[in-house]
Amino acid sequence: MQKRICSLCIVFAVLITMLAGCKETAEKTQDMPVKLWYAHNTENLMQDMQYPELMEQRDATVRFSCIRNDVESAQLMITPEQDIASYDFTMGDLKNAEGDVLSADHFEVFAQWYTEITQSYNNKVDYGFYPDALIPWDAYVEKGYSTIKAGQNQALWIHANIPADQKAGVYTGEGILVLDGDPYQIPVEVTVYDADMPQANHVKTLFGIWYDLVDDGEGYYSRELGEAYYDFLVSKRIMPTKVEDPLWDAKNMEEYVEWAAEKAADPMVSTYGLPYYAEESEQGRIVSAYRLDYVLSALAEKNIALREAGDTQIDLFAKAAYYLGSICDEPAGERMEITRICDLLITQAKKAVAEKYFKDQYPDLYDSCMSVPHIVTTAYNEQMIGSDTVGGVQTWCGQFHTWQSEAQRQNYYDRRDNSEREYGEDLWWYGCESPRVPFANFHMDDDGIVTRLVPWMMFDYDVDGMIYWCVNYYQTEDIYTYPSVFLDTVGDGQLLYPGEKFGIFGPLSSRRLESLREGMEDYECLLMIENAILAYNETNGTNHDPKELMAGLYEGLYEGVKPQRDNTEFFVQRRKEILGLLAQFTTDPAGAMEILTANL
Repeated sequence: MQKRICSLCIVFAVLITMLAGCKETAEKTQDMPVKLWYAHNTENLMQDMQYPELMEQRDATVRFSCIRNDVESAQLMITPEQDIASYDFTMGDLKNAEGDVLSADHFEVFAQWYTEITQSYNNKVDYGFYPDALIPWDAYVEKGYSTIKAGQNQALWIHANIPADQKAGVYTGEGILVLDGDPYQIPVEVTVYDADMPQANHVKTLFGIWYDLVDDGEGYYSRELGEAYYDFLVSKRIMPTKVEDPLWDAKNMEEYVEWAAEKAADPMVSTYGLPYYAEESEQGRIVSAYRLDYVLSALAEKNIALREAGDTQIDLFAKAAYYLGSICDEPAGERMEITRICDLLITQAKKAVAEKYFKDQYPDLYDSCMSVPHIVTTAYNEQMIGSDTVGGVQTWCGQFHTWQSEAQRQNYYDRRDNSEREYGEDLWWYGCESPRVPFANFHMDDDGIVTRLVPWMMFDYDVDGMIYWCVNYYQTEDIYTYPSVFLDTVGDGQLLYPGEKFGIFGPLSSRRLESLREGMEDYECLLMIENAILAYNETNGTNHDPKELMAGLYEGLYEGVKPQRDNTEFFVQRRKEILGLLAQFTTDPAGAMEILTANL
């Protein structure tokens, strides 16, 4: 928690203000030369754009809806009529009606950094300054950035981190905003629903950290810095495509399998990419069969050693995946045959290792090794259909928009349901510079709700995992001033910012990354509802279909993979309904089922 410690004078002024009561504070707010108002975390509000309707409708109360172990964010908007030379913000403790405390230590405050956008593929977008990078409050102030120009919007991004033992209820309190020495009470309200966010992360992802570009943003590189980038993504429920480079090298395989064992036991880690190596052949550049066997064998030997040492559950293959991004990415032309060859080599290597190490004594590890997916970034294509004997595509990974229509989705499902492969086929998806508006994407100048809804669609459409090409494409003079504009898509490949600018070791987050993380937590909530329905069926001898019962939860949020933009209030209400359902399943499963069945 970053909190600013006010001087004694400010503290006394704050106490006087608080003692005056909320009524006087509200009256002062009407007269002061600044408008304080809240914004939802799904709203992407520009610095130099006027929002008179929102400003008129909204007060300054910062509101959160959470469950235990949840991290949810909200925005406080500051729009002054005159220049502000300095401002500060401090959170206070919150209490519920029973006197239980939600400590100020469980809140994090960030200043939103605005980047000017002057070009975009979307000719309907407004050019100007968009928020994206999230700067920890202390670092922002220390660098002298806590000023606001008259008529401009400045947003604070606030995280509420709800402890595992927090009692359910509505918690209220205040934060104190100080503008040029004048303190203002900011009401804060947190509703904690009676449910628990699981520690385990169930969404499979592989997002690329380009370690060779870290230096371009940070001004230096070290192994520790690379590890900080990896760990930071994992803390946001996003899994990197590969580990920091030294561990990727075959010379460090002993160290790599130790690392893999650690990640296999970490509930926050849902996926990790397996090292691979390329070699030249008569057919062209293909994956090295020798290195495939080398890596898989090292994992198998480590797994058996752990089992023999008493860890009867450890499985180093359950979270593993192959994504040959430097060899088989978006295959077309000759690369289609290269992809087929590489897939066959992977299948043969898995089979050889599973037979050698697991067949007789460890049938679960045999199945797990054989089930390691090989992800290929291509939409369903009859030319790439394969089998265990000829190779092809084992895990289809088309771009978001290739899931738009029911017919397109059915092609994927039919392929998965009718695979000739012994261990089946999987379905992933990805986004990059495309698809573009009106489809889902991760672009900086799109509506904030778009990124948040991607995990909802993943759950709804049974997508097994997601790939993203790069999170740190630091290929401009100053990524804070000049965003990545890859093929006229603003922010593509850029979900992180270098911390060095603000004296912070490791990367800083973005609004889009936080929206994606919160969408991942929404996914966990939806999964808990599905599991609650299945548990109800088992207890009561019923046969309710979770897909059918839950279909109404997504209605009005998107059509295909076209998010309903400018739909924030509806989304907020729908999410509260889901949290309410979770809480009701905790205490009254029959009542929760009545709500779901009533919507059919």
